[in-house]
Amino acid sequence: MPQCAKILFVDDDPSVLASLRRSLGRCYDLDTALGPEEGLIALAEKGPYAVIISDLRMPGLSGVEFLRRAKVIAPDAVPLMLTGHGDLDAAMEAINEGHIFRFLTKPCPPPVLARSLDAALTQYRLAAADRELLRVTLENARLKDDVERIMRHDLKTPLTTIISLPQVLRLAENLDDDQRDMLSLIEDAGYTMLSMVNLSAALFQMERGQYRLAPVAVDLIPTVRKLFAAHADTAETHGLALELTLDGRPAGPEERFMVRGEELLCYSMLANLLANAVEASPDGGRVAVDLRQAGDMAAVAIANQGAVPECVRERFFEKYATAGKTKGTGLGTYSARRIALVHGGDIAMTTSEAQGTMVTVSLPKA
Repeated sequence: MPQCAKILFVDDDPSVLASLRRSLGRCYDLDTALGPEEGLIALAEKGPYAVIISDLRMPGLSGVEFLRRAKVIAPDAVPLMLTGHGDLDAAMEAINEGHIFRFLTKPCPPPVLARSLDAALTQYRLAAADRELLRVTLENARLKDDVERIMRHDLKTPLTTIISLPQVLRLAENLDDDQRDMLSLIEDAGYTMLSMVNLSAALFQMERGQYRLAPVAVDLIPTVRKLFAAHADTAETHGLALELTLDGRPAGPEERFMVRGEELLCYSMLANLLANAVEASPDGGRVAVDLRQAGDMAAVAIANQGAVPECVRERFFEKYATAGKTKGTGLGTYSARRIALVHGGDIAMTTSEAQGTMVTVSLPKA
């Protein structure tokens, strides 16, 4: 499937456009348009474009109105917007009307702009892959129901708003450092959730035996600590102790535990398993993650003091196997094992009323 990588930058200042061509023209397939009217003509005559980046304040048409019209011509393009510090109200309008992927504050340093363009291009390609997979799925009625449960395609529109709102709110000048940190946490959580939705395409390919793993060295200790932080409020509410150990002893701040894999897949796998452990643990219990070397493999053991219901123990890793969860889909452990297997590892589970539950993941060492 051919993938577009063209970028259209729209601004009413010729010097800004000339500077962009000098700083970014060698690295990107970049077109520029002087003002919104030329931008609409370029979209109609020179597209398709993967990314559209527009100034907010332009004569004739505002950036909000331009991107609204651009979406009609190029509905799949990822929109970015440049805003000034005093444009809070207009930026809020853009959130409501334009579904902006990312806001950038003027003047924007070229390295910051380049990172944002890379993120937008990645988002475009992931969305294109999702659309292609959806098309294939609709042609195969036997797989339609399964894929729809995994893909959750409609989550992306509200997630874009969740991610964009903190960016707009940070334009306000009356925020203290703690408030800005909280907005950053919201934005990070939104990007993490968007990545998890995009992961659905990878899971579909795994089911069809078509996924091509691109492993790198991944340190699992920061991943586990990030997941612990995400569950900190739940743990406090239920009196749970969250413990991370390396070979049975507390993991130090500088220690590492390296495996070969894809970071997003490892994060998704451990997030599902740890969420199950926290949910299944009785109040006042303990959820422990122990990282160990086991020959040529690395082992991640996740233990809690709850027992898996007998009715699902034999089907623990099967699709849609769930019990006692009003909102459970039965896809968490299924997708986790798929991820482990595609890495060349596996997952095993032991459980009893006396000993609780331990889920052990094996992955190749880095």
